[in-house]
Amino acid sequence: MREINGIPSVVEGTAYWAHILVPNTRFEPQKFELNLAVSDEVFQLFSDAGYFGCHAAGTKDFSPDPVVVFQKFAHSKDGTPNPSPRLVNSDNEDIDVALGNGSRVKVQWSHREYPMRGSGNMVLRAEPVAVQVVNLVEYGETSNGSSSTTLEF
Repeated sequence: MREINGIPSVVEGTAYWAHILVPNTRFEPQKFELNLAVSDEVFQLFSDAGYFGCHAAGTKDFSPDPVVVFQKFAHSKDGTPNPSPRLVNSDNEDIDVALGNGSRVKVQWSHREYPMRGSGNMVLRAEPVAVQVVNLVEYGETSNGSSSTTLEF
């Protein structure tokens, strides 16, 4: 498997507050984003590499697991819309669903680096390229009404 900075380019976890096909409009700048609860090992790889959006186990109220935030700006600096990450099923076919909290997914990501405003320091961000649904919990669905699909990404 391909790696980025010693981290697998595809990681699996549990999705929370996902905005994959439609950006999160509650904040500016708008972003496509996904909070991914991951294993301790995967979290440590992202954290050790210095990626922005790494939250240790127990620091997020929606999951006891460590969380890595994947974000992609919805617009470029000149205002041009950026394409959304792809959202696919087990056959890598594009799908149009709203991921509910607790969905199991695989995230293909890329490395993005840019200067932090006013500090001269660089920010490292894990940017989602594609999200594959492993076990869908549809947005608004409750408890165990999810459908299950096993796949390899």
